[in-house]
Amino acid sequence: MPETLTDRQLNRATLARQWMLERADVAISDAVAFLLGLQAQTSNGPYQGLWNRLAGFRHQNLTALIEDKTLLRATTMRTTLHLHTAADMRSIRPVMQSVLDRSWTATFRKRFADADHDAVHRRGVELLDEAPMTSGALGKRLAETWPNSEPLALAQLLHCRETLIQTPPTRIWGHGGAPLLSRIENWTGRGLDNPPALPDLVRRYLAAYGPASVMDMQSWSGLTRLAPAFEALKGELVEFTGADGRTLYDLPDGPRPDPDTPAPVRFMPEYDNVWLGFADRFRIQPELARSRMVLVNGYVATYTVDGFISGNWTLKRNKTDIAITILPFRKLTPAETADVEAEAHAHGAFLADGKGMVTVAWDAVVDA
Repeated sequence: MPETLTDRQLNRATLARQWMLERADVAISDAVAFLLGLQAQTSNGPYQGLWNRLAGFRHQNLTALIEDKTLLRATTMRTTLHLHTAADMRSIRPVMQSVLDRSWTATFRKRFADADHDAVHRRGVELLDEAPMTSGALGKRLAETWPNSEPLALAQLLHCRETLIQTPPTRIWGHGGAPLLSRIENWTGRGLDNPPALPDLVRRYLAAYGPASVMDMQSWSGLTRLAPAFEALKGELVEFTGADGRTLYDLPDGPRPDPDTPAPVRFMPEYDNVWLGFADRFRIQPELARSRMVLVNGYVATYTVDGFISGNWTLKRNKTDIAITILPFRKLTPAETADVEAEAHAHGAFLADGKGMVTVAWDAVVDA
């Protein structure tokens, strides 16, 4: 009979692998590869995610790797933007093609009118090969030929069929605005590679996110029907049972620390795979947090106490100063309050990057 793992045991196992129990001395590119990419919907999200995980992390070191094309930002898992190593972008992106096709069909097919898909694709490639451009500009140029179609739908066909890299100077630390897009062939001089075998991808997912279920990996990736890939590894994986009875898989040597291992406070960006990478998120998002995380145009930025999401935080900044406001989901002990406030100041100092003052304020506890 497989051992049953509590949500707290899963919490510590996940945080250990994600280097959120203790910051690791790992090279940035190696960390991004191990984590199978970082959520990258926002320009600064990957920087915050790595600062939470790596000792001595500095903004400029990640920016340099994006500028020299060691790391690439494009749409991959779950049809969302991720920052990958160049090697992973070339191999993982093809695996996600079915996810992108399914998403485009569901969202944009009816908004495409009578335009010929292949003709739009060819014209879009011609435009992108002339020079990098924003998605909005691409849609407008395509609409000159296909005025009955929505420009957004036309541009999104290129996002689906091509690997469009968001290139600097856009989408690096401190730079907002619409990203400039370039086909991976133009940006790096190479196209995509053959995709990895799905069992190999399962191994890598479990190394960074296990113990996990088939549904967890499907939620992380957007892929479906992954059970055969897990089944192919049955002889080398260990099995556990979740608190709700689901089957969880893991690598035999995957770290599963004592559930009472101390977990430091961490301030997470709006999107982070440490909790988005699962179908069942109770390992880090307890019911209390789930009921209080009101989503407005996406996900809120949250912080953890004892390894679990315990509140959200907001940021206001001007040219010189940063102000962080903390909204707890529950009443904190004096010791927890001190730890949260200390990490808020540390995180604010990282965000300020040596410029200006950091202030921290508290909002009222969310009513039960």
